[in-house]
Amino acid sequence: MIRTLLAIPALMIGLATPAMAQGDDTECRKQGQIATNIMSERRNGANARRAERRVIRSLPEDSRNYEVAVPALVDWIYSLPEDQLTPEVSNALYQVCMSQ
Repeated sequence: MIRTLLAIPALMIGLATPAMAQGDDTECRKQGQIATNIMSERRNGANARRAERRVIRSLPEDSRNYEVAVPALVDWIYSLPEDQLTPEVSNALYQVCMSQ
């Protein structure tokens, strides 16, 4: 179920990253970490707008190209039922990235 819901966020991240980076383990791990950070913000009670700002501010310099995809990921993660906020979300995003 989560994998099906990954289509739009994965596409947004795919557009935000250089074409040669797709399928790269390091880049895919960064994407999974961004999702984990958003879920942490949600679990800690941050609203979507605050989570978006915090996650963007926390991006390391070498991950700034993901900044444009963060709003779509925040919208997607904040739309998930709370019981789906598991490591599977980050893992599924990583798997979709690696398959591109």
